[in-house]
Amino acid sequence: MQFFFLFYILLLVPILCPLAENFSFIDKIAVFLVCGLLFASIWTLSLFISSKSEKVIYSVMLAISIIPGSIYLAYLLFANVMLEQNSVTSLFETNPEESKEFVAHYLSIWVIVGVLVYAAIPIVMVCTMRSFRPLKIREHKTLFIFGIITLLSIVGINRVSRSVYFINFYKTFVSYKIRTSGEVKDIRKRQTEPYEVKINQQDTIPQVFVIVIGESLNKHHMSLYGYPRNTNPLLSQYGDSLVVYQDIVAPHVHTIPVIRSLLSMSDYEHSEYFSKKPSMYELFNRAGYDTYLISNQGFSEELRSSFDILFSLAGTKYNLATYKQHDDIILPVLDKVLKKDNKKNKLIIIHLIGNHMAYEFRYPKEYIVFNNKKDGLVPDALYRDEKAKKTIDRYDNSVLYNDSIINSVILSLKELQDQDAVMVYLSDHGEELYDYRDFAGHAYEKVSPTMSEIPFMVWISPSFQKYRTDLVFDKTRPYSSEDFIYSISDLAGLNYSDYDDTRSLFSTKFTPRKRYVGEKTYEEIKEKFEK
Repeated sequence: MQFFFLFYILLLVPILCPLAENFSFIDKIAVFLVCGLLFASIWTLSLFISSKSEKVIYSVMLAISIIPGSIYLAYLLFANVMLEQNSVTSLFETNPEESKEFVAHYLSIWVIVGVLVYAAIPIVMVCTMRSFRPLKIREHKTLFIFGIITLLSIVGINRVSRSVYFINFYKTFVSYKIRTSGEVKDIRKRQTEPYEVKINQQDTIPQVFVIVIGESLNKHHMSLYGYPRNTNPLLSQYGDSLVVYQDIVAPHVHTIPVIRSLLSMSDYEHSEYFSKKPSMYELFNRAGYDTYLISNQGFSEELRSSFDILFSLAGTKYNLATYKQHDDIILPVLDKVLKKDNKKNKLIIIHLIGNHMAYEFRYPKEYIVFNNKKDGLVPDALYRDEKAKKTIDRYDNSVLYNDSIINSVILSLKELQDQDAVMVYLSDHGEELYDYRDFAGHAYEKVSPTMSEIPFMVWISPSFQKYRTDLVFDKTRPYSSEDFIYSISDLAGLNYSDYDDTRSLFSTKFTPRKRYVGEKTYEEIKEKFEK
């Protein structure tokens, strides 16, 4: 029974690895070999332990492995992938409401039953273990030393231990906590250090910059980008006064790493810049702006997530997620902020819940408009059954509602008098909607072009256009929102030592750069799905 318990705990997940679409053949072999060696070492050492002690040790092993094991197994069953490092980190930052919606959207009764059975079997095993006579170390020194050295090597060598699901899970948690603690300390310390931010070409009238960060918006489901359904009836009326960029890519496909990238100078090559270089709110604070955050996604001033420290630097914060309402809740708050002290420059960041699954929760009932059975505008595909098409109907309803929210933001800015105004809308990442397979959502393990490509729009007041004739609005430029901090700095005319003119989307000196989505290049991802 002891043998089968260890086999179950240590080797069941590796045995199922061939189901993982994101693991190469070499990855699967490596995982099985490392877990096999771990199994051999623990089984060997267990032969030298008394039955009573062994039962305690196995109970502890069960306790520490059952939660990560259930998570990995569930993810493997419904998504056919093994969780990777970025996704494991995201688990520690997901709020309960988001987790509940994720479970409701993805988990079937069969996955739930499978996980419950998986958790129950080892408990029965531990309870039914029988006693035996342990071996003596002095009589089997070689065997004992082999077990100790193998165990310590697997646990101690990071590259090796990543192949063991529960060791990787807890090591990732520890490194995440250490990293975020260090980041908070460094960023707080930075607030007391000098860093000069100047404004070039200071205008005589106040400027208002509104950045709207959407959620999970697939640009290919927007009529602005050629989608056959009229999901942008309001924004489409702006014509050339709304600049709609065609080739923008997100640096990640999960919200938190994207926000960390958008609001800081951290990039693929220099992740340390998150701590070492000023973030967006810091730059605008030092430039004398009044800064605001209006969020319909949860954030915590107790800094529970690794991007909370960036949001905490806003001068005034409105956390609207606690009300659990649709995105129109941000509109009266925005109007209130715009009416405040209209002689001051303002930076307002709005974080929407947008098009986050489950899609049917993202819009009021009057936006239940699209029905494929009536309009037949959802293209047929092998992986699009009636259930999938209903999901797309719901998603398109959420896109229609999002259109009304962005339009309302622009209308509020149009009402401003004696102020320059700019609105930039971009989604944090995209969303896959049965575009290539039987899957809707976003996950780094299944990263695809539609998860990576994002809508990006700019509206500028006529007075600002006349004032900033030096800016370039070329909607065909290939760009990653990883460099967004430089682009918004350029719009505001901020000048500081770390500013890089070649990384601003609006600069005459803009130079295209290689675009990464996580660890992969966008070109690699696109090429894979175009085959």
